[in-house]
Amino acid sequence: VATPSWYVRVDGGWSHFDDPIMVEDHIYDLVDTGIGSTWSIGGGIGRNLGHGFRADITYDYRFEADAHGFLQNHYATLDGTREFGLKSSVLLANLYYDFNQGGRISPYLGVGLGYVRHETTPGTVVDTCGCTGTIDGDKRSGVAAALMAGVTVNLTAGRGRGSVVEGGSTKDAPIVVASNRGLLLDIGYRYMYLGDAATGAVRGDFGGGVVEVSEDPTIENIHSHELRMGLRYNLN
Repeated sequence: VATPSWYVRVDGGWSHFDDPIMVEDHIYDLVDTGIGSTWSIGGGIGRNLGHGFRADITYDYRFEADAHGFLQNHYATLDGTREFGLKSSVLLANLYYDFNQGGRISPYLGVGLGYVRHETTPGTVVDTCGCTGTIDGDKRSGVAAALMAGVTVNLTAGRGRGSVVEGGSTKDAPIVVASNRGLLLDIGYRYMYLGDAATGAVRGDFGGGVVEVSEDPTIENIHSHELRMGLRYNLN
């Protein structure tokens, strides 16, 4: 049975986003929306609480992904494709239940709740008539949440010797030694809710200079599916 102990962790992951809702000027819905896949890297500190439970605080940086959407049939602004970048920082408090904590292999389930900071990078607009424009970058913060499932492999579990009872007598014999101490490998899936992100104003050049043609497009209810791998090291 695993005893209470502190641990540190480092993680990497690959994220695939659901197609998001994008809205411009608060009223125009964009079509053909999407966010490209991206990678993340992060780490954290936590504690094995005993009785199968552990908790940690993690930080992840999500590298820039390409986002896009298409606005059509709105003559008050530039129609066409919007393209810009989206990168994020996520801070989560997580709680897990390990079904075999302290064993060589331990499946787990987890939940997380925290904070996300999105940053959009400047982008471009290509109108259906051939006109071009730009999109300013912006930042927005919000609530993040996660659901997790996976398996932990104890990399330091090995074989040792101990006493076993056999035929009414005690004998010295090799046994499998596993504990919550040492180095562990986590492999899992994480579903993320990442709130909303916003860009800056859309600007166009119609020959008389650059003018603002619409307010910032927003990305609403961002969700991602992540495949993750990480290492945990128990400190005591």
